[in-house]
Amino acid sequence: METNRRITRSGVLLRVLILAAFTVTITAQKPAPEVFTLTVPNGPILTRLNASVTLPCELSPIFNVEPLEVRWYRSENSNSPALLYKDHKIQETPVDPRYRGRVSLTGGLERGNVSLTLERVTLEDRGEYVCHVSNERWYEKANVSMNVTGSAPVLSVASGGGGQVNVTCSSEGWSPQPKLTWRNKEETEIKNEQVLFTSDSQGLLSVSSWLLYPPSDSDWLSCTISLSEEEKRESRVLPHKPGAWKEAFIVTLVLSLLLLSALSTVVCILLKHRDQMKLEQNKSGKLTVSF
Repeated sequence: METNRRITRSGVLLRVLILAAFTVTITAQKPAPEVFTLTVPNGPILTRLNASVTLPCELSPIFNVEPLEVRWYRSENSNSPALLYKDHKIQETPVDPRYRGRVSLTGGLERGNVSLTLERVTLEDRGEYVCHVSNERWYEKANVSMNVTGSAPVLSVASGGGGQVNVTCSSEGWSPQPKLTWRNKEETEIKNEQVLFTSDSQGLLSVSSWLLYPPSDSDWLSCTISLSEEEKRESRVLPHKPGAWKEAFIVTLVLSLLLLSALSTVVCILLKHRDQMKLEQNKSGKLTVSF
């Protein structure tokens, strides 16, 4: 009797375990949706030369992408991708040799994120990329563009004619050619045709501009260099008269020297008085107050 009960309990337990294992298997093998979309940025991604950059690309609805194929390639070269993920691993071929050892999928495939990270960015890397995800019945693709940006604008102020100052703005390391814009404190654009572009041996552009402006210690000027409205670098400066800080420094220095001279005189008088008191003490043999 007791033996039969044990067998019955064992049978029930075995059925529960089998059912649980079957449920887990079904859940783990839940197929990906046949229709999905890709979400990418609206504008281009900005990066610097030799930097690391991530090109975002995510699936909607969110699901595990590991069973699917992920292909990142330049828009003009789909047969030689920058990265190919297939059969649950990144493939070594066919891959553009320029990207070998510099690319990876860093978003998290299990979360539906197939973003591409590119290391050691070169000028040849700039341009448009295609994020392509596919299964047996369906595929989707989206474009992500990348540009190389330059340094923040450097502003300087020099003497100009007619009581004005000459304000200069310069920056380097841009590709493609950026736009330079001057603005005043009220964000009003100041029209200026004095813009110069030069190219270095790598093909990167340097830009510089200058304008004459009335001097001020409160109304700043801004210089903005941009590739688009969303992609810009800005610096500001007060167009004060060159040398004004030098005059203030000289005045401060003179006052400091005068104060130091006065303190030195007081110290000398105190020391002289102390020596005189000690001399009198030695002569009289009496205790006197000393400093």
